[in-house]
Amino acid sequence: MERTHLHAAAAAMVVPGLQMAFFIATAAAEATLGPVASTPMAPLFSPPSTIQTPGFGAPLDYEPWVRPQEGGPPVDVKCSVYIDTMGSFSEKTMDFSLTLILGCEWQDQRLANLSLEAWVPPPGFDIWTPVIEAVAKSDDETPPVLSVSHDGSVLRMAWHTMKITCLMQLQAYPLDRQKCSLLFHIRGGVRVLWGWNTYWFPGQTPVVTRTSGLHSQLKLESVETFAYVNSLVSPEAICVYEGGVCDYHMSEDCLRKQCTSVEKITTQECRNCNYFGGMCMNNTLEDCESLAYVVHGDSVFTTGELRFTLTRRLSYHLLQTYIPSMSIVAMSWVSFWINMESAPARTGLGVTTVLTMITQSGRIIAMPEVSYVRAVDVWLLGCQLFVFLALIEFAAVNYISRRIRMDGDSDSGVNGKVLGKKEAVGLPLPDPLVRAKKKMTGMDIADAVDHFSRIGFPVAFVIFNVLYWAMYVVIMREPKATQ
Repeated sequence: MERTHLHAAAAAMVVPGLQMAFFIATAAAEATLGPVASTPMAPLFSPPSTIQTPGFGAPLDYEPWVRPQEGGPPVDVKCSVYIDTMGSFSEKTMDFSLTLILGCEWQDQRLANLSLEAWVPPPGFDIWTPVIEAVAKSDDETPPVLSVSHDGSVLRMAWHTMKITCLMQLQAYPLDRQKCSLLFHIRGGVRVLWGWNTYWFPGQTPVVTRTSGLHSQLKLESVETFAYVNSLVSPEAICVYEGGVCDYHMSEDCLRKQCTSVEKITTQECRNCNYFGGMCMNNTLEDCESLAYVVHGDSVFTTGELRFTLTRRLSYHLLQTYIPSMSIVAMSWVSFWINMESAPARTGLGVTTVLTMITQSGRIIAMPEVSYVRAVDVWLLGCQLFVFLALIEFAAVNYISRRIRMDGDSDSGVNGKVLGKKEAVGLPLPDPLVRAKKKMTGMDIADAVDHFSRIGFPVAFVIFNVLYWAMYVVIMREPKATQ
């Protein structure tokens, strides 16, 4: 009767974690059966037969508030992450949302050999677990699912739905690349390591991503992993002992496969996309052995960091900002081909393009107030300047044609009288007066300015584009790491 009661209680605990059980079952089946073909997928969805609910209690001398290896070196805790969704990036609030499964595993020899098979601790069976704190604006964590192996390995897995702060550097927006970090502080005399656990996917990296859950606003280029001794009160205790990087450029191919439909998730290509690990390299950075024994207190602990490198996709901004503003600038050049005497037409076109450019500038999404100029501000200001100069060009041309025409009429009256007297007495005309008859009229000068503008404005705009794209795409796109 007691055993039946324990089974029922364990079932009540596991049901809310049905998604977690499926995740463990998927990895356990892969570890047991190896790679599964694309058609016979039924075994992959079966619960792992190696996990059961025990009908026994903890050892009499087991103290759940005492960590394993008490008095010895820190307990190695291997952690891995499955990223389910990433998105809702907000430049205004400087944050984004993330849903993931965090799995951490450690050895507790006090629980070894209690069963020949893996088992799930029932309610009332308390075991030691490290304190895991996620650095986030909000973190909704489901009750963790624990499983204990025959050799005393304890696996803790939990869903996390987070809102994470990312202090974005927007100087190159929307041509920017951001680095956003997620930190896990793990306390209790442990040393965090990024690695595989018992039910992780065979041959995969410590960070696995469902690429169909990535938001299309930003492209995930790489994921870096770091582990280090950390302290909020002793800066000299900080020591980075592990680092790695996973290249995610190949994940772009998954966006075209549409691996969210039921018909496609069973294919091998979609399996690779839904459990994508990238091309990874891991390195041991520093020897922090001297600090290993000081992580027992609350002031010194270890931190696992995930650093995401994200590049903004340009297609949306090309269609909404760059191409429309280019079209408005090009439209302003039409006035150079309209007869300068058609003042209403040229004035109307110039004023329309200026007002349209101002309206286009106001369509930019709301941004936080920053103390620097963004790339989109430089672009819109440059386009407004070109449109405004095109309007000023017509004003200058109109003024030149009318002013020189008036001066010419005045000079012609005086010169006519002089020339008449000279011709009457048969005297030769002086050279300056001959040149005055041959000088350009106001209409000629205005027409020359229009001809120059037809070539000069497009050339200047091309030069502006070359300098703009070279500066913001090549020089200023690489950001500093932010959290």
